[in-house]
Amino acid sequence: MKPRRRATPPGSAGSPGAKIRFFPNDPDASVGLVPATPISDQEGEPPFTIEGRRYAPAPYAPGTLAFQYWQGETALRRTIRVWEDLFDRDFATWHDDRPLRVRLRAGRDLNAFYDRKALQFFYDTDKVTGRIVYAAESLDVVAHEAGHAVLDTYQPGYWATPDPETAAFHESFADCSSLLVTLTDPAVRRAFLDETGGRARGSNLVSRLAEALGRAIHDNYGPGAVSDPTRLRDANNSFRYADPGSLPASAPDESLASEPHSFSRVFTGAFYDVLVWLIARALRETPSEADAAVERGRRLAGRLLARAIETLPPGEARYREIALRMREVDQTEEGGVASIGIEEAFSGHGIRLPALTLRQKRSPRYRALRALDPARLGGAAAIRAVLGLPVRAKLERREWKPRVGGGVREQYVHRETISIRNPSLRGVRRIAVVFECGCTLTRGPSGDVEGASVHPRRDPRPAEIARWLKPWLKRGEIAPSSGATSKDHFRDKKPFRVGRSGVLERVYFD
Repeated sequence: MKPRRRATPPGSAGSPGAKIRFFPNDPDASVGLVPATPISDQEGEPPFTIEGRRYAPAPYAPGTLAFQYWQGETALRRTIRVWEDLFDRDFATWHDDRPLRVRLRAGRDLNAFYDRKALQFFYDTDKVTGRIVYAAESLDVVAHEAGHAVLDTYQPGYWATPDPETAAFHESFADCSSLLVTLTDPAVRRAFLDETGGRARGSNLVSRLAEALGRAIHDNYGPGAVSDPTRLRDANNSFRYADPGSLPASAPDESLASEPHSFSRVFTGAFYDVLVWLIARALRETPSEADAAVERGRRLAGRLLARAIETLPPGEARYREIALRMREVDQTEEGGVASIGIEEAFSGHGIRLPALTLRQKRSPRYRALRALDPARLGGAAAIRAVLGLPVRAKLERREWKPRVGGGVREQYVHRETISIRNPSLRGVRRIAVVFECGCTLTRGPSGDVEGASVHPRRDPRPAEIARWLKPWLKRGEIAPSSGATSKDHFRDKKPFRVGRSGVLERVYFD
């Protein structure tokens, strides 16, 4: 049942003339505070509840709970609207069909996290400047954490796998969320154009993510934690892909490691380069309409990513496969306008895509296999056969409906649990890891299957599972039991725990 929302008080969100002040980027970004009108509730949006008092809209001062309430509320609603637009479908609930709780001041730390139940934002004092830095005051941070929740809605199988590339993509998608949400603001677009002169290949207020948080971490923990005090991460980077299994578990900020936040920068850098390429193309087409050109480039880049995500099969996320799917979507839905930009961007980060053939342009891989339609005789059996599953293997069905017209998306998922002995984790003799395989189907307005993508069953060998677990164990990020709360695990920096049945469970993404 969809929970009822609290009625909006008179003169509050959505009232004509009601104004707030808002950071459309980050407190330390050059654009600063801008006036904004609160975004009103819309039926069909996934509900969230900000804990504590609800404040009437007014231009409050940063640092106050009243300001943080409206900063958080506005940033969350902007993020939800951006992704609903890019996916072209409403998602009325979060992963577990409950309202997402939001804690604006969850305690002292320089971080924030999402744990499938809540978004929690922390605060602490910058020991050099003496300023209290609130994570909830940065749109970059709020849109990042909400981005984790959005991806978890569309690809819930990415949540618990210890595969380092999938975990890194979760972090990258969250950073891409920050890039795409901040660029919806006209003030940010103007500042972006002023700073870059339309040539956004250098670091700038959009590419620099979580500036205030990054500075405080640098000041409090030194350059080993964050090498550049002007940001937490920068989407404008030159990191190149390497097998994460070949990388160290941890490394200084200026180097690449298999740690998810570190390795995420490869995909984020490639996506940012696609975004810049599309913006430059739009500016060449309409140089007199620069603001509109930036918005067109932003929306197309975001749509290519969103459509790739929703048409990928369940299983592990791979940077190259996502890039290929972005190019396929561009070829079939956008006339191929972005394909060169996608190829150049990912090649620049060490991910080379094969040349397009004429057949691929006419008939991409995911537009095939209508025989997999489970509504037709033999369709479910065909799915199991293609996946390499036994005749009676269990398939879980998920469905996402579009806003208008056709385009229903269905996933059929099969799970396998594989256990391995593990002497590295004290008190735990075995760890069981869940692996997903399955297919994603897209139906057109007529109800016929128009697209299908498949991830066949693959039973990893114990050595491969141990290889995936090794960096998490080396960093001490797996808790041996599940008795603690999400916040306890967060404070101990243990994003995974071993449940009572011995199954590896993810606790949070930060």
